Amino acid sequence: MDKNDHDDPRVVLVSGGSRGIGAAITTALTQRGCRVACTYRAGRDKAEKLAVDAPEQVFPIHFDLHDDATAPVAVQRVISHWGRLDSLILNAGQWSGGRLAETDPTIWWRVIETNLRGTVALARAALPHLQHGKSPSIVLVSSVVGVIGHAGDTAYASAKSAMIGFGRSLAKEVARDGIRVNVLAPGFVTTDMTDAVSESARRRIERETVLGRFGTAGEIAKAAVFLSEDATFCTGSVLTVDGGWAL
Repeated sequence: MDKNDHDDPRVVLVSGGSRGIGAAITTALTQRGCRVACTYRAGRDKAEKLAVDAPEQVFPIHFDLHDDATAPVAVQRVISHWGRLDSLILNAGQWSGGRLAETDPTIWWRVIETNLRGTVALARAALPHLQHGKSPSIVLVSSVVGVIGHAGDTAYASAKSAMIGFGRSLAKEVARDGIRVNVLAPGFVTTDMTDAVSESARRRIERETVLGRFGTAGEIAKAAVFLSEDATFCTGSVLTVDGGWAL
């Protein structure tokens, strides 16, 4: 898809769009000429900084994965502000690691619910509006660990794997409405989420990655924008962007 027509720019809602990969996606979309509603839970200042940098294109909105009642409110604010919704990028998520035998069941299930419940709620709220969008699309940001698994990440990998199944099934449900649904599966990326990775673990991951390094948020954003804006004959696809870690 060519750069947006300035008289009719696409409207995209990016959950978790104020930090890390989400902020990079928000920035990449604005560079394409899109209008972007970026959600935040606690980082309102970061979202507002993005809006200062592109005041006509970025609209910060509160959304909490822990509270799915905030999903329809967030979507309605986009519709009230810009009149329509063309694309949804479901990027918000939360990581919590730990081996199954060492993880409290309450914490384990909280990871599942946090990553799935709000994501599904936001998709459900957006669908009636996406039906009327311009080349409508949904992108779910999963993870390569949801594709191949990873020791010490049973809860997170389970949630991200479920997102893949959800996305591929939803693609079949909404194709008749002209809505494309694809899944992005990033590998290890340098963000605040991976700051807690120990130096020894980081070196091991880099050795196991064909390209020999962690990815950048900007590299993942390019792939997200491709699925959202350009991949007009792709639906139900899972795009792995991991530097070859899963090979």
